[in-house]
Amino acid sequence: MADDLSGMPLPPERVFGVAHPFLIGLERLEAGSDTVALVVARVAPQAWDATTFDAFGIPFPDRLAQAVAKRRAGYLSGRIAVVAAQAALGLNRVDIGSETSGAPRWPDGMAGSISHTEGLAVAAIAREGRIGVDIEAVPDGARLRALCEETLSGAERDLLPGPRDATLGFSAKESLYKALWPEVRSFFGFDAAEVTAVGDGTITLRLTRDLTGAHHAGRTYDLRWRAGGGHVLTWLVAPLS
Repeated sequence: MADDLSGMPLPPERVFGVAHPFLIGLERLEAGSDTVALVVARVAPQAWDATTFDAFGIPFPDRLAQAVAKRRAGYLSGRIAVVAAQAALGLNRVDIGSETSGAPRWPDGMAGSISHTEGLAVAAIAREGRIGVDIEAVPDGARLRALCEETLSGAERDLLPGPRDATLGFSAKESLYKALWPEVRSFFGFDAAEVTAVGDGTITLRLTRDLTGAHHAGRTYDLRWRAGGGHVLTWLVAPLS
């Protein structure tokens, strides 16, 4: 099942009460826990226009006033996935704002994470815990070489030899960062964690240095992953420390 990004369809009309050409489809993926909603939104960026935010009832953030259309469409696709994940988990719809850093601002009683790439967005939501999610397009050429050199150690490159494998390692570190950020609250680089094992749908990271008392060197985290259509999706659901 790791080589598949498809899931249970969620009719857009049921979630938003309207169909729109920007939103191609919504699917809920198996997240490994009934208390977590993991939703992928498939969108058509070329169908975006200035009225699309209103069509889905999603507030337009002032900080995107000067942003290019691609960035606006990416933000919107992520918030669409959030609304669908809230509905899938039986939660009331709550608009998710942003911190000054641009990171989503989650309300009390809701943990979540958002990621998007062109044409796809994913949101993971739970009522508690820490969550990090990331979706990446598998690169090639110079972009792949840069990803390997900048985010993976020599030992990790040996463990993750192919383009999809390398992207998986990078994505897992992104998901870990997002999950730990609410507690760590400070930047840590890709070398703060190392990939130690990869299985069918699982990948393990180990911290190489102390981040907090709870998140210390040697602590391991088991993430889940799926891939398909030239993309890799990773996520981590962790209890509060």
